[in-house]
Amino acid sequence: MRHLYLGAHIIGFVLWMGGGLAAMTVGIAMRNGPRDELPALLGVQVRLHSKLILPGCVLVVLSGLLLTLRLYGSATSVNGYPAPLMVMQGTGLLAAIIVLVVIFPTVGRLSRLDPAGEHAPLFQALSKKMGIAGGLTGLLAMIALIAGVLLR
Repeated sequence: MRHLYLGAHIIGFVLWMGGGLAAMTVGIAMRNGPRDELPALLGVQVRLHSKLILPGCVLVVLSGLLLTLRLYGSATSVNGYPAPLMVMQGTGLLAAIIVLVVIFPTVGRLSRLDPAGEHAPLFQALSKKMGIAGGLTGLLAMIALIAGVLLR
């Protein structure tokens, strides 16, 4: 069962980070592109978040929790948990919270706004907020990945 959970964890991480990198690329194109292309690019970004990032984030968190529960009663729980494992769990959960609490509501609000109309300043502010939150999530994910590598 452990191998199934590890496989799900890795697949979820690839979905989450791959979708995040694709969304970042689309966000850069949105910043530099003409205003009339923004609704189409935003539609791509919304689909990336709903089809890749959300399922990947949920799969990583669920499989990580299942893997953690398997540690109880093992030799690891008697000897103490390794520091890289705790760093990986902490940064991963913090990144998932940022995705679920900040990024997804912001994407939803952005998809309902007209980027060139009267809401253009709000659109720009929300885009900047999403870029900062996405960058922070990516940084936390890289820390989690490095900590996971240090476990082996």
